Amino acid sequence: MGVPYKLQRKKNPQKPTEPGKWYAVPKTGKAVDEKIMTRLATEDTTMADFELSSAAKLIGKFIHNQTVQGKRVRIPGLGTFRVSFGSEGVNDITQFNTNLIRNVKIVFTIDSDLRASILNDLSFENAGVDDEGVQYASLENYKEVKGLTSGGGSTPSEPDGDGEDVTENPLE
Repeated sequence: MGVPYKLQRKKNPQKPTEPGKWYAVPKTGKAVDEKIMTRLATEDTTMADFELSSAAKLIGKFIHNQTVQGKRVRIPGLGTFRVSFGSEGVNDITQFNTNLIRNVKIVFTIDSDLRASILNDLSFENAGVDDEGVQYASLENYKEVKGLTSGGGSTPSEPDGDGEDVTENPLE
């Protein structure tokens, strides 16, 4: 199974009279529940799911304690957390205070090996079409309703020609 996406027509706001182009948009679901995540992650290991849950909570606490001190936190195999921010400028250094700090963010940078392995293993799967507020269950369903055939000129273009399961390797 691949990463689900829907095709969605989007108009260029600078060209409102043009019909718009079709774009793939990720179809995200709910996050996996903690109990399910720990059960699946500890499958075929000697670690109990509650041990993983406890370890994850400890790592979260560690990340919190370190980042509020301005430190970078590297979790091996996962990535690095850090605080980032900007501020308003002042002409006189004596006028600066922390109320001028803005846009505080917690930045996560994924581990390069983890990122590469995820990107290498990604595949994509068509999960429907959104068009003018109507959601179609599949590209084939959309084509049928619109009276389009596989060779039709106004069909959303797909690399494999039929618009169904599309597998791409983004590193190639």
